[in-house]
Amino acid sequence: MLVEGRRIELDSRSFAILQALAERFGQRVGKDALLAAAWPNQVVHENSLAKAISRLRRALDGSGVEIVASYGVGYLLRGVPEAEGDVAPDATPLPAESDWPAGRKWLLASLLVVLLALAGVVAIGIANRQVAFRETAPITHDAPDAQATILWVDDHPANNEREIEYLKQQKVAVHQATTTEDALNLLRINDYRLVVSDLGRGDDRLAGLKMTRAMSEQGMAAPVMIYTVRPSEPERQRAQKELVARSGAADLALTPAEVRAKVMARVLGRTADR
Repeated sequence: MLVEGRRIELDSRSFAILQALAERFGQRVGKDALLAAAWPNQVVHENSLAKAISRLRRALDGSGVEIVASYGVGYLLRGVPEAEGDVAPDATPLPAESDWPAGRKWLLASLLVVLLALAGVVAIGIANRQVAFRETAPITHDAPDAQATILWVDDHPANNEREIEYLKQQKVAVHQATTTEDALNLLRINDYRLVVSDLGRGDDRLAGLKMTRAMSEQGMAAPVMIYTVRPSEPERQRAQKELVARSGAADLALTPAEVRAKVMARVLGRTADR
């Protein structure tokens, strides 16, 4: 997407939100509708939507259109008023189209055309079978009857073989990554019920916590469970819990039995076999 000559890259969730707003240009779109558009069939906190809106606002800065909050309701996409104070922050009326500068009209038209064109390309491609859309599910190592999928991040995956094998037997599919970069890429293209991460990787003793913060900044809603070892001293144990909580991680597991039990409870809603 080009804005004032700048190339702007949007993640799929931000694009879905922009498309939902553009389809109802100048009208309020409720938060629930935007959450459903960007995170279908997922329970996501409103903070994820707010972060995605913030990214879109930065991307649209200087474009002639803006996203405005309708407090307590949702958001709307509109043309930027000519003068400050012309339109209240949560108002729906737009400047008369005849008053818009030619550049703004062109940008708005381009935005809507691009969105419609992308939708059209997908529809035409499917109809003509000229684009590489799969007609059958891709072959993966996931069990066909898997009831949930999680991501496990650890630079020493062999350490978790027994836990992962147990989860697979319980019909939990487990995808693995050894670096934060790989984990974030997998999170962009897959929906995970949970992310289990080690605390430190390589020379970075806080890699798991940094990944958790990066996920939050990028609007990735999957909860994170940090799996590490328990410090021997009570004071260090308290410091560890506080550090994990401040990072935004949802949970902390310190033993193989604990990680099995907590994963089972979170993703399948039942206890683990002892």
